[in-house]
Amino acid sequence: MPPRLLYLGDVPVESSYHGSALLYRLLQRYPAERLNIVEGNLLPTRTDRRLPGVMYRTLTVGRSRLLNTRFHNLYSRWLLMGARRRAAKVRGLLDNFSPEAVLTVGHGYSWLTAAQFAADAKLPLHLIVHDDWPSIVAPWLRPSVDRAFADVIRQAASLLCSSPFMCEDYARRYGRTGMLLLPYRAADAPVFSGVAERLQRWNGAPVFAFAGTINSPGYAMLLRSLAAAIAKHNGKVLIFGPLTREGATAAGLDLPNIALGGLLKADELLTRLRAEADVLFVPMSFAPEERVNMRMGFPAKLTDYTAVGLPMLIVGPDDCGAVTWARRHPGVAEVVASDAVGDLEPAIARLAGDAAHRVRLARTAQEIGNREFSSATADAIFQSALLSAVSN
Repeated sequence: MPPRLLYLGDVPVESSYHGSALLYRLLQRYPAERLNIVEGNLLPTRTDRRLPGVMYRTLTVGRSRLLNTRFHNLYSRWLLMGARRRAAKVRGLLDNFSPEAVLTVGHGYSWLTAAQFAADAKLPLHLIVHDDWPSIVAPWLRPSVDRAFADVIRQAASLLCSSPFMCEDYARRYGRTGMLLLPYRAADAPVFSGVAERLQRWNGAPVFAFAGTINSPGYAMLLRSLAAAIAKHNGKVLIFGPLTREGATAAGLDLPNIALGGLLKADELLTRLRAEADVLFVPMSFAPEERVNMRMGFPAKLTDYTAVGLPMLIVGPDDCGAVTWARRHPGVAEVVASDAVGDLEPAIARLAGDAAHRVRLARTAQEIGNREFSSATADAIFQSALLSAVSN
């Protein structure tokens, strides 16, 4: 019997994108009566995207509006300093639910709240790390966040890392070896037989698709470069995700050959990609301030991209997680380890001019993805972490 589990964190548990989708998938088959979710209010879930039958509660962390003002740095420090004190509020949100374990994600502020709550209640803490949070926060906050992060990693009964590179780095930095929990597909994800039919019908106007969040200037720059390079082939870029028209304008992505497809549920997204795209784009930022996270991170979009049956174009630094993974699996994608438009163009020409090449890449991606991103494998790793903590 799995333990009664409390999720406490700032990453919403919902069927949407990035870390939220991974949490949703991980908890999708957990017994609803043994699960309680307490989310920070900075990024609340949409009720129609929640896990069915599961109790959701909201912990007031702060005001998201203030994080988008000139007071961001000061307010971030305030929220960080108060995170452990907010643990006292959690018990009042649980009604009659008595957790036996606590799950959190190392992102935002509430991972510290979860750690304090688990320590006070003498419960095992399970920490998931999708991104290296200490390297993402403002530089002047990094020393204090890194010290707190190290303490929580050492407290955790299990440390679940989303990439092998993160496992290796944390063993060096914190003296703690994490369990590898690669991103994974939804248990009910559509299953496609063979590659997409449109691979054989290239019409001279290729569609490159990107699905996900554009949360840094580095990603926006690579999408602009892609749009410029494929314009010579009359191609367009289709962006699926939460990006609005206003956000596209602010990011310089309001270009004639860029279209916004909106934020879709995972199954609808896969179907749309297979029907409307020719190549799937995986950018990883070259910005110096993001290099640590790019090196240790593993883009969750690879789990769904490899299911679609289309070729992938990966563009990122030579040592980033996506490029390293692709080189460990030759033939899984077209890879460009440079942010120069001139280096991007030959890869696009190969994809545009060779149908057999497109098919080979798509088929290899499906084979590797089916093997590495199984929901059953993720379930087994997660259950092992939970049950080993209970038995100890």
